Amino acid sequence: KLELLDSIPEGEDISIYHIGDEWWDLCAGPHVETTREVGMKSFDITKTSGAYWRGDEKNAMLQRVYGTAWENIQQLKAYQNMLAEAKKRDHRTLGQQMDLFSIQEDAGGGLVFWHP
Repeated sequence: KLELLDSIPEGEDISIYHIGDEWWDLCAGPHVETTREVGMKSFDITKTSGAYWRGDEKNAMLQRVYGTAWENIQQLKAYQNMLAEAKKRDHRTLGQQMDLFSIQEDAGGGLVFWHP
């Protein structure tokens, strides 16, 4: 945390978030007073991943949790539907299904081989 504090420019506001008197942390917000304010039916964990502190493999590995919260379940469902529709139109998938190109991992990730 000291490293983070040292990286904040002089004069910039520092936000501190706390839960009760036992847990305090730096945070950019926005916040809710309690997770009870986030309807469990309008909240979704979208993915998890590992990440090194400050992007340096010499530092500790942290667990990263991605999620989304909405005012109501209808908004969450609309968001999930939008993501599903976007996935159907993903050019990386469609291009291969239509035999427009292929990707050969041995040649290098992301290198596209266009088909005649």
